[in-house]
Amino acid sequence: MIAALKAASNGLAFRIAALLALALIPIGLIATTQTLRVFERADRAAEANFLALTGEAATGESDLFRSAFSASQAIAAIAPEIRDDPQMCQRALQRYLVIEGNYSFVGYIDANGIIACASSGIGTAVGPTSAFDRIRATPRPMATTNIDAAQSGEPVVVLSTPVFDTAGAFDGYVAVSLPFSRISRSFEAFQKDRPVDLITFNGEGQILSAEGGLENINARLPAGHTLKNFIGRQQSAFIGETRGGEKRIFAVVPVVPGAVYALGTWDQSKIGAQGMFNMAALPILFPILMWVASLGVAFLAVDRMVIRPTRNLRARMLVFMRSRKVPPQSDSRTTPIELREMNDTWDRLTASVLRDEAELQDTIHDRDILLREVHHRVKNNLQLIASILNLKIRKARAPEARFALGDIQGRVMSLATVHRALYETSSQGRIRVDEMLDGIVGKTIQAALTPEMQVKVTQGFDPVTMHPDQAVPLTLATSEALTNALKYIGKPDGAPAWIEVVLSTPDTETARLVIANSKGALLQGAELAEDAGSGLGEQLIKGFVQQIDGTLSVEADDLRHSVIITFPLTPFAS
Repeated sequence: MIAALKAASNGLAFRIAALLALALIPIGLIATTQTLRVFERADRAAEANFLALTGEAATGESDLFRSAFSASQAIAAIAPEIRDDPQMCQRALQRYLVIEGNYSFVGYIDANGIIACASSGIGTAVGPTSAFDRIRATPRPMATTNIDAAQSGEPVVVLSTPVFDTAGAFDGYVAVSLPFSRISRSFEAFQKDRPVDLITFNGEGQILSAEGGLENINARLPAGHTLKNFIGRQQSAFIGETRGGEKRIFAVVPVVPGAVYALGTWDQSKIGAQGMFNMAALPILFPILMWVASLGVAFLAVDRMVIRPTRNLRARMLVFMRSRKVPPQSDSRTTPIELREMNDTWDRLTASVLRDEAELQDTIHDRDILLREVHHRVKNNLQLIASILNLKIRKARAPEARFALGDIQGRVMSLATVHRALYETSSQGRIRVDEMLDGIVGKTIQAALTPEMQVKVTQGFDPVTMHPDQAVPLTLATSEALTNALKYIGKPDGAPAWIEVVLSTPDTETARLVIANSKGALLQGAELAEDAGSGLGEQLIKGFVQQIDGTLSVEADDLRHSVIITFPLTPFAS
């Protein structure tokens, strides 16, 4: 029994279960403090109540600010269309002020700070004000105050909306001025039974308006907080003191999200909200203790029994991956038996991988040796055939026999060249045909032409990679076509003889090979051309082109003879 319990205690599940059971002990203590839930529900209800009251109290300002922003956005949309006619623009905006009745100024200020289209003041500069600099630096809807407005002649709140050109660049902004006097009338609509002190501020924490004016406004703000702390946050309520030392309840609601917010402060003694956030220290202490204990125990369990052994196993894997060495296991009694078994499995796996890699290396080495031997024997056999043909050519007396034997010897040398290019390539299964053709063409021309012939050779090869099954027939067809071109190359009147070999790729799926020669007086002699009329080379070219699923065409005129091979490029498996 003891041995079974000891074995079970080494398991990961047993240890985590035991430690989590220890972490959940504080839940029993929380169960004895049901008042905590009552306090929480009361606090949430009070918070929702104060937020709702603040939002209702700020309805007047919310309507004014939202309406002003909507007006600025609407005018911003049509500003590029009407700004080119200042007189028409001024008349239209003046009529809008009369109809709306809430604003003292509406205008479009261009990117240089000039009033380009407005109800008044067209052509004047707004000057390097901080509000203009801010909206130009960060174009977004913005609300600012102007105590001494040049156009309105009275303190106003300016609601600004940026204007952008067709390229998306800042092209000025539309400003709508809302007089303080109009905002003050909305404060008068408060019901007397709601003792709220309402303050509005913008998205940068600057005060826009306040019930009772802006005098001593700092003393009415919450102590220990700045208005910037509330920007971008959801509705919130809290209890605290003003900077003047008065205990009040504060509620913050967004009026125009990101641009205008309302801060309502409530006299706690007048609304009977003594219980808000009035939780005792003891009900708060139990959840904190539970969280701390759970966090500490869970961290200890996961770190000691999971994270550390897993990191050690990962480090061993990385060492094996980089150096093929297997570090020893860290001997720790705190490691659960499941992770120790995982380490043992990893050790067996690495041993198996190393053994398989060694066997694979031996197999590859043996294969390379055999392949090199095969290539060597093929090369020797081709060279032996070429040498025998060379002896036969020397002993032959009839020109026809020498030419036939020389033709066969050329084809054998072409096969030898293709074979050498294939087994010397560094990528098994992928052949750089452009590099192979460059070598074959160079050697064929060098063997067939003498320096006295003075033939201009033009070569051009796009990079093309092919399977060996395609590359071999293509190179053999090139060798045959080039041999025929060298036999029939002629010198035009007044121009040197030339030969051209070009491999191009019109698109990613097709390649085109052109072998052309000049026509005229034969450089090789008429006898050679007459003896070459068997048509064997043409038949071989057609056969090789069929093997690569290509098409063969011949174009000829009085000055040029061209052999054109067009063939598809087979894609490689990814």
